[in-house]
Amino acid sequence: MKFLILSLLALGCQSASAQLNWQSFDVPGATATWIDGIDGENIVGSFYDGSATKGFLYNRQTEVFNILQAPGADWTLPLAISNGTVVGSIGSNTSYARNGFAYYSGISSWSLLNPPQGVQNDLETYGIDGANIVGGTGSGMSFVLNGSNWSFFNSPFGTASSAEGISGSKVVGRYYNIGVNGGGGYIKENDDWTLLNVAGATETVPRDVDGNLIIGQYRVGDWSAPTRSFIFDGSNWTYLDAPSAKSTWAYGIDGNTIVGSYNDTSDVSHGFILTVPEPSAFSLLAVGFSGLAMMRRRRS
Repeated sequence: MKFLILSLLALGCQSASAQLNWQSFDVPGATATWIDGIDGENIVGSFYDGSATKGFLYNRQTEVFNILQAPGADWTLPLAISNGTVVGSIGSNTSYARNGFAYYSGISSWSLLNPPQGVQNDLETYGIDGANIVGGTGSGMSFVLNGSNWSFFNSPFGTASSAEGISGSKVVGRYYNIGVNGGGGYIKENDDWTLLNVAGATETVPRDVDGNLIIGQYRVGDWSAPTRSFIFDGSNWTYLDAPSAKSTWAYGIDGNTIVGSYNDTSDVSHGFILTVPEPSAFSLLAVGFSGLAMMRRRRS
C-alpha cells in the first residue's frame, strides 16, 4: 500500500489566463437551487420551493426539465449522473435516516440501494461512473457498489470517511474523525492512497473526479469562514470563487465543465455552470466565484 501527501503551498490566486464562461442557474419559482452532478448535456440537482426539497434533471440542449421525486420520500437529492442513471439520497422529515437510490431516466424507474444485512441502512450515494456507484454510510464508512457487489472501506487517515466521486479505478473522498470538526481529502486508486489537503485549511473535501481532474472545496478557519473551491490536475491547483458571492461549492465535473452552487450576498443559493474552452486551460485558471451558507445534509 502506497501513501502520498499533496498540499497546497500557497493560497493566493494567480491572474486569470483562460477565458471562462460561467452561468448562474435557478429553478423558476424556487427559493434556493443547487446543482450537484453533470454528464454531457444533463445536469442534476435539487431545489426548495418553499415547502419541500425536490430533485431535478435538466438537459441543457433540449431544455427539457423534469422534477424528480422518489415515491414515498419527503425529500429527494439527486447528486450525480452517468449514462442516464441518476444517484442520490432520499429521506423522511421525521427521521434522520437516509437511503441511497438509483433512478434510470430512460425508463423512469426508481430503485433503492439497500446495503447487505448487518450494515446500517443509513447511507448517501454521492457519485457514479458507469456501473460503479460510491458514497458513505451513517456510521462513517466509504463504499463502492457495482451491481449487487458492495465494497466497504475506510481511509487510513481518520476514523471515518465517505467516497464522493469516482472515475475509472480512481475514488476521491473525505476523511474525518468522528465528533471532531474539519477533516481532509483522500484519493484511492486500487491499493494506493493519496492524502489530498489544502495547506492551512481546516477542511478539504474532494467532491468529484474526471480523469486527472479533481474538484472540491476547502475552508480556512472555523465554520463561519467562507468556503472556496478548487481544481487539482495532479500538479496544479486552481481556486474558484464565484463573483459577488460569499462561498463556492464545486460538486461535479465532466470534461471542461464544472457545476456547483454559490450564495449571493443575501444568502440565497444558486446553481452555477462553469465552462472552460479547453480542458488544458484548467491549470491556468484563477477565477473569482464565492458560495453557499444554506447547507443540505449531504454537505456536512
